[in-house]
Amino acid sequence: MNTLVGSNIGLTHLLSGVIALILGGMVLILKKGTALHRKIGYAYVFSMIVLIVSSFLIYRLFGKFGVFHVFSLIATFSLLAGMLPMLKKKRTAKDLETHFKRMYWSVAGLYAAFAAESFVRIPKFGTFWQMVAWSFVLVFVICFAYFIKMKPVWSKKFGKDRTTE
Repeated sequence: MNTLVGSNIGLTHLLSGVIALILGGMVLILKKGTALHRKIGYAYVFSMIVLIVSSFLIYRLFGKFGVFHVFSLIATFSLLAGMLPMLKKKRTAKDLETHFKRMYWSVAGLYAAFAAESFVRIPKFGTFWQMVAWSFVLVFVICFAYFIKMKPVWSKKFGKDRTTE
């Protein structure tokens, strides 16, 4: 286990990542706008914050700020962009749609990172960077295809005249 996590920070990173993977998947599957969706959504956001903060404390791979820290910055902006529309007192249908799209890509990015972390551990299947690149591409192609397929359904679900308080 020590080689998997490396330290208590690594363990925190791993556990918050697993929790975020589960909660992120649940939040995408659950009916939107319910109390359960909100509670699990906020738990996802909290677990992502712990995951992101812990990522900036891990330097085992490069010994300095590296490409995965850049991905953590992207994850930070994605999460923030997804939550900003929900901080308004009166939300429009466009705000809800924006929230959903951005959070969808937040979860997709998390799953891509999980795939990369998993695939680089497969010995003799490819170089480290090949495995990172192919796993990211694979997950994002699948997520993009699903997004394109479901976008009309999701857009219809949000409606153009609905507002919430």
